Amino acid sequence: MVALAASAGALFAATNRAPFLKPEEALKTFQLEPGLKIELVAAEPLVVDPVAMAFDDQGRLYVVENRGYPGSVKKNSNLPDPPAPLVGRIARLEDTDGDGRYDKRTEFATDLSYPNGITVWRGGVFVTCAPDILYLKDNDGDGVADERRVVLTGFETSRTEQLRVSSPTLGLDGKIYLASGLNGGKVTSPVHPEYEPIAFTPADGRFDPDTYFYERTGGRGQFGLSFDPFGHRFTVSNRHPVLQIVLEPWYLKRNPHLAFTDMSQEVSKVEAQARVFPISHVSVTADFMPSLMSKPHAGTFTSACGVLIFSGTALGADHTGNAFICEPAQNLVQRQVVRGEGASFRSDLPYEGREFLASTDVWFRPVFLSDGPDGALYVVDMNRREIDHPQYVPEEARGRFDFESGKATGRIYRVARADQPARRRPAMGKETVADLVRGLDSADGWWRVRAHRLLLERNDRAAVALLAKRVADSPRPEARAAALRVLQSLQAADQAILARALADSHPGVREQAVLLGGAALKASPGLVEPLLAKAADADAHVRFATALVLGSVEDRRAVPALAAIAVRDGADRWTRAAVLSGIGSRMSDFLTAVMAAPQPNPAAFAAVMEDLGRTFAAGAPLDACRAFLNEMLTGQGELTWRLSTVLGLADGLRGRSEFKSKSGGNPLVALAPGAALDGFIRESTRIAADERAPVHARISAIALLGYADFDRAGQVLGGLLEARHPPEIQMQAIRAFDRLGDPRGAELLVQEKNWGRYTASVREAVVASVTAKPKMIEVLFAAIRKGVVRPAEISSLRRTQLQKHSDPAIRKAAETLFADLESGDRMKVYRSLRDLLASPADAAKGVAVFARACAACHTFRGTGGKVGPDLSGVRHQPADALLLHIIVPNYEVVPAYQTITVTTTDGRSVSGWLASETETSLSLRTAAGTEESLLRKDVASLNASGLSLMPDGLEQTMTKDELVSLIAYLKSDPDAH
Repeated sequence: MVALAASAGALFAATNRAPFLKPEEALKTFQLEPGLKIELVAAEPLVVDPVAMAFDDQGRLYVVENRGYPGSVKKNSNLPDPPAPLVGRIARLEDTDGDGRYDKRTEFATDLSYPNGITVWRGGVFVTCAPDILYLKDNDGDGVADERRVVLTGFETSRTEQLRVSSPTLGLDGKIYLASGLNGGKVTSPVHPEYEPIAFTPADGRFDPDTYFYERTGGRGQFGLSFDPFGHRFTVSNRHPVLQIVLEPWYLKRNPHLAFTDMSQEVSKVEAQARVFPISHVSVTADFMPSLMSKPHAGTFTSACGVLIFSGTALGADHTGNAFICEPAQNLVQRQVVRGEGASFRSDLPYEGREFLASTDVWFRPVFLSDGPDGALYVVDMNRREIDHPQYVPEEARGRFDFESGKATGRIYRVARADQPARRRPAMGKETVADLVRGLDSADGWWRVRAHRLLLERNDRAAVALLAKRVADSPRPEARAAALRVLQSLQAADQAILARALADSHPGVREQAVLLGGAALKASPGLVEPLLAKAADADAHVRFATALVLGSVEDRRAVPALAAIAVRDGADRWTRAAVLSGIGSRMSDFLTAVMAAPQPNPAAFAAVMEDLGRTFAAGAPLDACRAFLNEMLTGQGELTWRLSTVLGLADGLRGRSEFKSKSGGNPLVALAPGAALDGFIRESTRIAADERAPVHARISAIALLGYADFDRAGQVLGGLLEARHPPEIQMQAIRAFDRLGDPRGAELLVQEKNWGRYTASVREAVVASVTAKPKMIEVLFAAIRKGVVRPAEISSLRRTQLQKHSDPAIRKAAETLFADLESGDRMKVYRSLRDLLASPADAAKGVAVFARACAACHTFRGTGGKVGPDLSGVRHQPADALLLHIIVPNYEVVPAYQTITVTTTDGRSVSGWLASETETSLSLRTAAGTEESLLRKDVASLNASGLSLMPDGLEQTMTKDELVSLIAYLKSDPDAH
């Protein structure tokens, strides 16, 4: 069901019967957090189809109107859009009478295609309007942009209008950051044709607002981007309400031997656990499946967008720094409280069972949030009957939806405390440099960001002394951090200023000082000592920043400091990656330092040593690897972390060409044959079989048995396949058999007594294993002929691979075994089953069907795998849409879930969808639910199939009654189960 719940709109809202409400009527439908008030700021006809907004230096409001949305439906999502209707606009709104409601509109810019984001710069605005980023400015004072330039171009438009570059946002570093919209591109600047094109797969980016130099950054945001006052960047995607970009690609690029690709942390609860509490009634169930009844319930995010780290004061002190997220499909805005956790953050709901802002009006479609000059929260409401894109609605069902209603409406609201008095707006536009520096001290983030931006634009050296004083004595840490960054942009952050900031009382300021101090070391070598001291800082974020900086510091004292951070914070994967990214040319020195460091946390030390072993083995000289391995095999250290280290070494050595023809390709045997390795394998066998041993130790030991041989490991691994063992133990045993590559292991994997007792996720892992190597494939075919394995249990992707295999015998056998599945029209099968939807259905029976047929790949209400999209929000989809994607899984495969197959240099074949990538490595999410990280130097070939991992013919694994019950379960009231 790869297409389900993964669409850009993510939630089908069939044409509802709710009447259109005028603005005054709509205000009565809101349920707001107690103690707050919501007011109308602007409405149609003053504003139409708003999707983003920005206040300029004078407090005027620029509104992006995406009037062409939803645009066209394409038969082929890989083709460019047809010519777009040029109906998008930028409106400039003014409040001429000072009553807090805008009353004057000027058509600032017209004839745009699908504009979706805006930010102010040098008296004009940057607008995202893929494939371009435009700069628009009114130079003659009539309110209309007479300057219109394409400053960057080449952002892809091959996907729907929802999935495009957006959310231009100024960062503390003076760069404008962009959310990719889950899209790629090949970006150039018409203003600077001398720049090299920047080609990228879906990835966020940033550009210099004066030079237009563009570069890729970490993260893949969909629609929404926000910074906290200390430069931490947050974004969002449909099912992920708050994501933090923790690592940037330029850090990971430093060590080509580090197979780590993640750059974003899920800050909030995600997918099935990302709960929302709508009060609107989106009625689909009764319309399309009369046997089921619908009622209000707690749902999950399906269209999260417009994330904002709120920095105003008009909601109250306990709201400042909170994350606010739009959920237009369910007519609400959620609030989450953000707290530090390790090198990143986590966020939680401040209360259960209600939302910060929700409406019973299903036309309320909040898509964007903003701070305002008055400290309030501004909510942009696109106000549409249907918010989804028709591309994600089955073609045969599109006629039931009204995608046009609401194309002439739109609202903007202000939320503040109920007792918040009206604020007199300060004079704007005539401020001196001193006024702007004082503006950094504002309690409201909007004014701080404005002051920061104007100081950057003026680039006036007269600000230096004033800014230095702010860094030293401003009572507000946000102001000290901003002043420090402006000084850096003015190239005036000298050694004394940075040293003072490194000793600041607030960790956010120290973190910024560490990052800037690293960049200033060449000019200020005296900063080395205070930077090294930050390795022992009390705050985890500061230590993480220190690891990033010290990774580029050549001073030999940096290595023990990095080792100290690794040992202290080794349980945090981000800190491990930060440390290991900076030791590429000094791994031996780091190994010596980390082994000599105190070990306060054994589990954290084991995690560090496993990652170090993997990285070390991928890049260190073989003699050094041999010495390291022998030390682990014969050393006296605690066995748990030595197991982890040897496993990391084995994994890292596996891809090296030196071992392909030696000792059956087993790097451990090739590098350390003899009694020491034999004894270590015996000890691993004992721990693997010991059900009283810690699970993490057993997992390492089981994984290591994959580097033994079948005669020594087969019996133990076979016993671990029994259903009484936890799934993580079974999974490791399967992966160990995969490493062994012995047909006898494959026979155990598909043995009838085992196959019939596997859970869906374990069974999927077995299929992945036995289709990876020719010797194992023959065993799978034998099991299919015996009837142990059904042909329909093999995904269409793997069937296609087998039918196109380079071995003629495998190819011919596959064609015979899968002939029934590959023949016929899947749409014909779908149409033949649609009448079943009118039959009575028992949702309770569908629980077991889901567990058997779907849970290996999909999560539903907190249970299942994470190979494909979470299905917790699909109850609002028409029953025939669910049936379509079950029967025809390749009908519409969202690009993010299209399968690629990688063949490695050691002969392995790994298939999955691309979870993340860097210049040096990539990570695949496999059908077994595992994540495989691969160094690019170990990739022999890569093929993008465009297919889903989900198998065709799934209906053959269940009765018709079970099929209808499955759909009933997916559409049922969650409170009933």
